Amino acid sequence: MKNKYVVLFLLLWCVVGQAFDRAAEAEARRLLGVYQKDSEKLYNNGSLKAWAYNTNITDHNREVMEEASLITRQFQERWYNKVKTYLKADLAPSTSRLMKMAFTAQLDEDDSKNLTSILSTMSTIYSTGTVCLTPENCLTLDPGLTKIMAESRDFDQLSFIWERWRTNVARKQLRPHYLQYIELVNKKARLNGYSDYGHELRMKYETETFEEDILRLYKELDPLYRLMHAYVRKKLRQVYPQIEARGRLPACVLGDMWGRFWTNVYSQVAPFPDQPDIDVTDALIEQNYTVEQMFRMGDEFFTSMGLEPLKDTFWNRSMLKRPEDGRDVVCHPTAWDFYDGKDFRIKMCTEVNFENLGTIHHELGHIQYFMQYSHLPLTYRDGANDGFHEAIGELMSMSMSTPQHLEKMNLLQEVPESLEISINFLVRTALQSVTTLPFHLVNDLWRWRAFRGQYHLQEYNTRYWQLKEQYLGVEAPVARSPEDLDPPAIFHIANNYDMIRYFTRTILQFQFLEKLCEAAGHEGPLHTCDFYGSKEAGDLLAKMLSLGSSVPWQDALEVMTGERRMSSRALLHYFAPLQEWLTEDNLRDRDGIGWGDSWRFLNGTEEEEQEQEQEQEQEQESSARRWSDSGVVLALCVILARWL
Repeated sequence: MKNKYVVLFLLLWCVVGQAFDRAAEAEARRLLGVYQKDSEKLYNNGSLKAWAYNTNITDHNREVMEEASLITRQFQERWYNKVKTYLKADLAPSTSRLMKMAFTAQLDEDDSKNLTSILSTMSTIYSTGTVCLTPENCLTLDPGLTKIMAESRDFDQLSFIWERWRTNVARKQLRPHYLQYIELVNKKARLNGYSDYGHELRMKYETETFEEDILRLYKELDPLYRLMHAYVRKKLRQVYPQIEARGRLPACVLGDMWGRFWTNVYSQVAPFPDQPDIDVTDALIEQNYTVEQMFRMGDEFFTSMGLEPLKDTFWNRSMLKRPEDGRDVVCHPTAWDFYDGKDFRIKMCTEVNFENLGTIHHELGHIQYFMQYSHLPLTYRDGANDGFHEAIGELMSMSMSTPQHLEKMNLLQEVPESLEISINFLVRTALQSVTTLPFHLVNDLWRWRAFRGQYHLQEYNTRYWQLKEQYLGVEAPVARSPEDLDPPAIFHIANNYDMIRYFTRTILQFQFLEKLCEAAGHEGPLHTCDFYGSKEAGDLLAKMLSLGSSVPWQDALEVMTGERRMSSRALLHYFAPLQEWLTEDNLRDRDGIGWGDSWRFLNGTEEEEQEQEQEQEQEQESSARRWSDSGVVLALCVILARWL
């Protein structure tokens, strides 16, 4: 009889509990519906104010943008207080996930104002920073300094600009603001249950082992990077005698202000310089391409696959060129979603060249993603993770740049397939992708460790360069000090964007490429694939893009690739011919790989291994002699001291 009452009690508890859960679920869903409608108007207004500031940097526009940001904070705070009871309720998994994505705790008003002001101040400093080559010739980053860093081969000039940018912009201006920023973003992260802001950023990938997973992935890719590093070092030594045969690369000679993308050194490192070049800048100019025509070409790439065309609002409201009226603008290329389902824009100071043509296709990839998920609730209008968004953009840029596609666009003469042309193309592509992997990894490894208090303030910059030297084999061209703070000298760190998204995008873009090429029926090496015009590839891509962030990224990845993990396999498959060629080239020229203490001969022949062992023995003997000599001197000093 007793057991009967226990069973009845449990049944009653289940019924009441399930009824309560259903009630909580229904109310949470109702609140989410109201929130989504109200937030669309608010975020649209905030985006319009931010756009006005980014396309016309004035004190007034900055004040208006900051005011809109504070209104958004107040709105988020009210909603968080309204729904926080339901954040702890036993809801359906999908509802619980959406609630946690939509509603977060906010800093108090004073801290929020301070953080908003810091972020807009850093953006202004970065966008208006200059380096003066002479008292009368002061240049901003775009296009002046960027052009010199891309084209100059004068080491002294490159190192001067490199150092002055970091002193003028980062050390003298950004540093105090960035240190306050670290404190405030950590404070907000802890309000939301994270140990620090780095933890919050990593949890956007919805796994506690994300940092370990990324380091595991990079370990698989490091051998390919080291081969590229050794090859580029050998070639650049012919231009810059400052580079040592077994040393690190000076950060100023890699083609941009940060040594992020090495594509601008391609002309110095091309394996077969006599072969046709796929840089079609000359063809674009000769055919009188305008900036708008380059964007029209990009739009047609997507529509050829049956994807969405650009809307009239894009053409009427985007900033596709630097304004000619003299106003200051943020030139860094970005794609914008104005959260109304119809207004999507690009902000870019475009120039007619091949590099910008690639950037156009990249940014239009973001726009296509925006359009594909515009039907979803606002909270789900995002990439499955940040790497997805970037991968789509870079994937389109990479496919556009193949000789096969450029030939279809009449920008390249018919190019016969050959090993030399393939290796040239793969080297160029690797300079845009493989060599960026440790760069993006290090920038966020440093930030994660800084956010969690792993570094003391006075060692921030030292630790940053230790990571650069360890993972990239790159060093500062001039001495750095604890007073320097070099990380925020790049747009993304100064403007609160994580950079691990660019690491994950490089992994994902090759996984996506492999499957889109299969859908397009491509036959032959993966690096020759161009899925332009394939409706089948377009359908597969749209199926994933339309999910936005409504499902965990593993589910979205499975829709596209059949896999649930980021994998280096597709990337290594794509570059397999290049890796084989680099290995043979390295062994033939006895270049070795690595830098500093990590330098070694590439495992190839017994003779090389013996030579390496002999050199190590000679170094040990030399070191022993130095210590022995020091010991003799020390002993003599002791005897002399006693005698005196």
